[in-house]
Amino acid sequence: MSDRSPQATDGPIVSIEAYRAGPLGPYLAAKRMRDLSHAPDALPAEGSQQLLFAPWLLQDIADYRYALQRWFACVAVGGHLVVTVPHAFLHDRRAQLPSPWRPGQRRLYTPASLLTEVEEALVPNSYRVRWLGDEDAGYDYALNRDARPIGRQDIALVIERIASPAWTLAVEKAPAEPAPGPVFEPVRTRIETGAPTGPIQTILLLKLDHLGDFIMSLPAIGAVRSHFPTAHITLAVGSWNEALAIESGLADKVIPFDAFSRNPVEQGHLDMTARAEAFAALVHGPYDLAIDLRTFTDTRLLLQQVDARHRAGIGNAAFFPFLDIGLPIDPDTESLGRAVSIDVGASDFSTRDFCTRGPEGIAYQGDAATGFREALVWGPYRQLDPGDYIFSPSIDLNFAQSGAVLGYDLVVDTSSVTTGRFTNGPVEIRFRVERPSRFEFRLWAHGVDPVPDFRFRGGRLSKRGVATALHQSEYERLLVDLVAMRLADRVGEKPR
Repeated sequence: MSDRSPQATDGPIVSIEAYRAGPLGPYLAAKRMRDLSHAPDALPAEGSQQLLFAPWLLQDIADYRYALQRWFACVAVGGHLVVTVPHAFLHDRRAQLPSPWRPGQRRLYTPASLLTEVEEALVPNSYRVRWLGDEDAGYDYALNRDARPIGRQDIALVIERIASPAWTLAVEKAPAEPAPGPVFEPVRTRIETGAPTGPIQTILLLKLDHLGDFIMSLPAIGAVRSHFPTAHITLAVGSWNEALAIESGLADKVIPFDAFSRNPVEQGHLDMTARAEAFAALVHGPYDLAIDLRTFTDTRLLLQQVDARHRAGIGNAAFFPFLDIGLPIDPDTESLGRAVSIDVGASDFSTRDFCTRGPEGIAYQGDAATGFREALVWGPYRQLDPGDYIFSPSIDLNFAQSGAVLGYDLVVDTSSVTTGRFTNGPVEIRFRVERPSRFEFRLWAHGVDPVPDFRFRGGRLSKRGVATALHQSEYERLLVDLVAMRLADRVGEKPR
């Protein structure tokens, strides 16, 4: 259950005695208690503990929801679960992974992101939050950012288990028949305020994509400059695009922020919740206008955190109610026939205990799998729509090991559609899905044959079809023109 990285014991993990001297003292006086710092997988019986103490564990666990649920189940009604994690702003001093001190750490935390995970994992009204705070006693704020931090540098959360009430958070039922309205009530596609909003003097543009996507967005960024020639434009890009963004001369200020990995194949899990608060602190504000130019919706969470008078992006208010101006993409034109390219990280796969996990994927080395006739790595159990697909695994193999064999197969639902063995060259597995199905890729050991040393990084899953009704650069340009038109209408000007 823990699935912890090799660096999980690094860092200033403080004993429970040290916490008892601080504000957590009243909650740490229980007689029946379990400290998980030395044996995180040795959980007590359900409902048996007045206190369960989980220090510096959650940040290294892939399935944080399951971990929180298992820990919480061990606590008796009236007892407390105490969770501590490294503070992103104190311990890591970074806005995004990797952590400089613990490269294998899976997520960065702020108080808000920790509480969000708890609310995702636990049943409402089965618990109460009794204490949440920054633990920074003795922290040396004068140290250089690149020096190892000194002093307490974590976040502590205390939740109490309560007896759930008989009532639930029910949703009110809709009336059987809609209320009658005016006979000639007009159909409204959007509601706009008629009050002027003032000139647009400060603009924040988010283009947190990879190199090719950024280049294709330059016409849209240029259109922003054309529509708002006197505005001060701040452009947020991945660090790999910073030099190109500055060279383009389209923005007055360029801010580097890595929302993703530079190499999409090594992406792994995207924890936008942990990045959102850090991004908001980095870009500051307020702005008159903020536009997210990414066509995929994962960065809308970052846009939501921006202090801006108007926020614009691709999407609609049904899914993103914080968008003041949205360019809706009709899902009916982009469903079964759409081309899809998904980078699946190694963190989405399960593996045997004798394989190790790290920031570069799942690794195997040695002879533990000799004589083994079962899968070594398996996953990611993605649900697929009908269509023609290609899966390209990303794997490094030591082909110099004589007689070593590593096999693979690909499963749709419960049927293996293709099998093979890795040779010295890239592998592309083509398969067809006839109906909505679950997809699985597996690495196999073959009995008496030794398994070569390997590092599995995940892979890319692609679906053939028409990419979109329009090219992404066209969507971006349409969004910018729509923003200019809407805002010009509101301030009584004509769009340029």
